[in-house]
Amino acid sequence: MSASVQWRSVDEDLPDDDTTVLIHLQCGEVWTGFLDAGQWRYVSADAIDEPVLHWAPFPNPPEI
Repeated sequence: MSASVQWRSVDEDLPDDDTTVLIHLQCGEVWTGFLDAGQWRYVSADAIDEPVLHWAPFPNPPEI
């Protein structure tokens, strides 16, 4: 059984600061990143200049 990612619009909801999430950029790419006092950042801490449209929490890992 596969886990479904629940995407959330940044216009409706934002993750807590410093919580690593999946992010969907305007260019169509998907990365991991986090929100830092209103600035989206890649996990490397580099600022994201491309608009972030959606974010999603990581799904739970599979049971072993």
